Amino acid sequence: MKLRPIFIFCFFAALGTSNGAAAGPPVPAGYTILDITLSPDHRYGVTVPDLNTPNPQNSLVEVETGRVLTVIQANTGYESANYNSVLPSRWAKDDSLLLWEVDSKWCDTALVLLKLQNGAVVWQLDLLKTGQQAILARTKLAKPKKYFAAKEENRDSGSDYPDGFTVDIVAEGNENKALSLPLKVHAYLTSNPKSIVGQDITNLDSRLDAVVDKDGKFRVTNFHLGVKPPAPRW
Repeated sequence: MKLRPIFIFCFFAALGTSNGAAAGPPVPAGYTILDITLSPDHRYGVTVPDLNTPNPQNSLVEVETGRVLTVIQANTGYESANYNSVLPSRWAKDDSLLLWEVDSKWCDTALVLLKLQNGAVVWQLDLLKTGQQAILARTKLAKPKKYFAAKEENRDSGSDYPDGFTVDIVAEGNENKALSLPLKVHAYLTSNPKSIVGQDITNLDSRLDAVVDKDGKFRVTNFHLGVKPPAPRW
């Protein structure tokens, strides 16, 4: 009779592992942690929802426990959804920095830099919105008439095109290079990404260079108008 409890325990334990698969990280239903989001030591990663997940968002989490460090304050990224796709995350070697990026056709839909320290997020900076606002303001100030003309022509472009302009923000480096501060950032603006020719087309282009320091401050170092800038995806 003393063997009976042991038998029952083993029976239910066997049921719990009947598929022979190891338990995955503790993330909410509808989410996965993509390998391309993992930190160098695999301690941290980002949750990515599927297309049917209600109230979707991306969160930086501790992989082993599922503990949420922070929700990434940006448009949600998916593994693959039309032109929206999560790019490989860039990390500092010591897990202290994360650059989160979601790609689209003409420009990113999310580009956020996060600073980590002692298992917590110290700050996060929305490089996409910060860079867009910086280059839009300076372009408007430099060429107000052309700016408003281009804005009117492109007024139905959609929310991904601030004031109707196509603005691409690029952080120097790539996924094969460890992330570090200060980080150089470039902003490219055009009113005519398809290079359409016509008398009714307003061509307005500009470029802005900036740097992000250790405290998460975005400082503009250069701005100029000119020929359509060589943004990586145009």
